[in-house]
Amino acid sequence: MANEKNLIPFTSDQSHDEAVKNGKKGGVASGAARRRRKTMRQTLNALLGAGLDVSEQEFVEKVTPRLLALGIDVEDATYQDVMLAGILMKAIRGDVRAAEFIRDTGGDSPHLDMKKQELKLRKEELRFRQELETKKAAAEASGSEEGEKETVHIYLPDNGRGG
Repeated sequence: MANEKNLIPFTSDQSHDEAVKNGKKGGVASGAARRRRKTMRQTLNALLGAGLDVSEQEFVEKVTPRLLALGIDVEDATYQDVMLAGILMKAIRGDVRAAEFIRDTGGDSPHLDMKKQELKLRKEELRFRQELETKKAAAEASGSEEGEKETVHIYLPDNGRGG
């Protein structure tokens, strides 16, 4: 989190040039932080993709049964394989957080499904409002009477239960 003392809010007392200068400083700092995070991600991906160090005999002996149980050859295994095998074993033993991680990583996240459904509903609502505005504008342009009733469409989400 940012140090609250370093934050300078834009106020009417501040000149436009000062606000631009402060905004530029924030943008430069944001870019530097983004580059640091990208470098960390790249480093982590390289480390996870690296083959197991067979010189660490104790570690390799410890993880070999797990890898073999999952059909992963120890010679071809990476640290990422070992990590995922460990998480899978925890999930099998009943660790709910590990099971959620495996499910979400596998692409079957209910949270993500809900977000997709919410986005779909928002798009439908936006389309509906645009159609309504278009009809209203057309009605006003044609000089129709205010007493006319409009057809109302109610959109219900598909909750995945069918029917």
